[in-house]
Amino acid sequence: MAKKTFVQLVDDFSGDSISDGEGRTVRFAFDGAEYEIDLSNEHVEEFSNVLERYVRASRRVSGRRKTGGASAARNGGNSETAAIREWAESQGIKVASRGRISADIVEQYRNR
Repeated sequence: MAKKTFVQLVDDFSGDSISDGEGRTVRFAFDGAEYEIDLSNEHVEEFSNVLERYVRASRRVSGRRKTGGASAARNGGNSETAAIREWAESQGIKVASRGRISADIVEQYRNR
């Protein structure tokens, strides 16, 4: 007998199911505690916008700089990679269906 197990990502803020490429897990730290939250792309953007002013005023004390390319693919995970490929194709940008996405394309996606 075969058995398949499916993992469904659920937006921790709204409780809605998240389709592949439509959200991701966000990690952050505050007051010495680390957190993870699963969010739809809409809520990731909202979360980023809320924190942006505080991040700009703060100083980095640990972790890597986000520079794009392969390290960004590792940090963002497969759902972001799929979203970048989908976006690039919709913009007429040629991108391979597998492997590393160029830093230039990742940067264009993030600055869209």
